[in-house]
Amino acid sequence: MMNQLHQQSQYQKGDWVTGKSVHDELIHGYVESVNNYLGTIKIFVLECDNPETVGKTIETFQNRISQLEEPDFEKDESYLLNLIEVSLITKDKEWFMELSDQLNQLRNESEEVVLC
Repeated sequence: MMNQLHQQSQYQKGDWVTGKSVHDELIHGYVESVNNYLGTIKIFVLECDNPETVGKTIETFQNRISQLEEPDFEKDESYLLNLIEVSLITKDKEWFMELSDQLNQLRNESEEVVLC
């Protein structure tokens, strides 16, 4: 049993994950920290079937979570909008401006395709 508690995690800070909270809520977000000793993981929740959990950091067990491939943010408007929300929450003006520029560029490219 002790060996299981001290195993190295497959997750790292910033990894995108999905799974279930300890309250069986479906969650989607990114890793803020990993506790290998307890086998837990802290996740900043961007999407959840419980709206009260969105925008909060929760802790759950690593075996309830699976890693997602990192999305291409520059090509996905919904992820850019989520990241813009995070930048507002963290009051990171520089990141907000960078993400807003990417979103505007993506929207302009979409309009160009439609205008053909």
